[in-house]
Amino acid sequence: MLEATYHSLEDLAEAIGVALSAPITIEDRNHRLLAYSTHTADTDPARIATIIGRRVPESVIDQLWKDEVIQNLAAQDEPLIISARTGVGLNDRVAIAIKQDTEILGYIWSIARSTPFSETELSDFKKGALLAQRQLLAIDMQKKRQEEKTEQFFFELLHEDMPESEILKTFSKLHVAPPGISRLMVIRFSEAITPRLADRLRYLLTIQQTVRPLLYAYDETDFILWISTNDQDAHHERLQFDAFIQSFRQMLAERFNYTNFISASSEVFTGVQSIPERYEETGIVLRLKDAFPFELSTVTRYERLGLFQLLPIFSERLRRRTVRLEEIERLRSYDEKHAASLCETLEWFLHYDGNVKQVASHLHVHPNTILYRMRRIEEEAGIRMESLPERALLYLYLKADRYPL
Repeated sequence: MLEATYHSLEDLAEAIGVALSAPITIEDRNHRLLAYSTHTADTDPARIATIIGRRVPESVIDQLWKDEVIQNLAAQDEPLIISARTGVGLNDRVAIAIKQDTEILGYIWSIARSTPFSETELSDFKKGALLAQRQLLAIDMQKKRQEEKTEQFFFELLHEDMPESEILKTFSKLHVAPPGISRLMVIRFSEAITPRLADRLRYLLTIQQTVRPLLYAYDETDFILWISTNDQDAHHERLQFDAFIQSFRQMLAERFNYTNFISASSEVFTGVQSIPERYEETGIVLRLKDAFPFELSTVTRYERLGLFQLLPIFSERLRRRTVRLEEIERLRSYDEKHAASLCETLEWFLHYDGNVKQVASHLHVHPNTILYRMRRIEEEAGIRMESLPERALLYLYLKADRYPL
């Protein structure tokens, strides 16, 4: 029989374990281990991995989401009997969500016994969730206060250069380990980030184990992250980062039905300085993706922009009229006079590196039409594109008008 109060979650976990004669774990809403009871020799790999890593393995969480176990726990107030998932090392379980009204604060899990739990034991299990509620509320409030301090520091770091010593000192106060190689990243949504979405983003960021989140913050429609792989090999870092992006996008879509967003990252960097510059790089990627959604649909990392990296500078020069290509201006005059589309044809001819079939397919015309237009381009503007520098300059010039300064 459980008592009315317990001094700690460890005491509560042990008491529930005694009442049920089964091993117990208590987790927060993000599946991080808070307390666990003594266990016997018949424990399973998932419990051992959770205790060692202080968090539920990502493979276990992923399987429980796919099987709608997490959803079912959120939807009910009674203990849930969960059959084994041996593929991820999980034996039969009984679990219950710890809630404040409809808000999930955490979970209590028990490994099932060889004999079924009685109604009295399941009642004790439910009472344990109620007893854990007060302690988890206190933990939750403390975490939110810490997150507010961390977010405020991150915003300052994004907008002003700080001495390295000051940054590292604050890292130490916030219990954040300095990064190896890292990136800044922004996930931009079509609408303002609500508290509900913010909770879900934090949840997904916490349960993934591909990259290490250093700091994060929210700014209207943007979820801003500083993430590190602690891998000094640049190739491996790119692989891990791309895997994180793909996984995060998939989880947002499958678990919470969020698909209307774009993501961008800075160039990879080491150390903790020049953060405002890295943040500006994410902004450049976002502006370019907005201006060129087709061309940059698969691009997230700043270094993969290629020639598009030059567009901000080139566009500024074009606006100040310090650069001008008479050939393109003649084509534009021809297009306006004859309601033609030679500039558009040239732009996509350059984009597809002269592949006439691809250009024709993109513009929904016959390949012979493209060949005819290219002859007109040569005749009207004298453009022959005999060298790579010439082709690159033409391409930049045609794209520059669409870049928002």
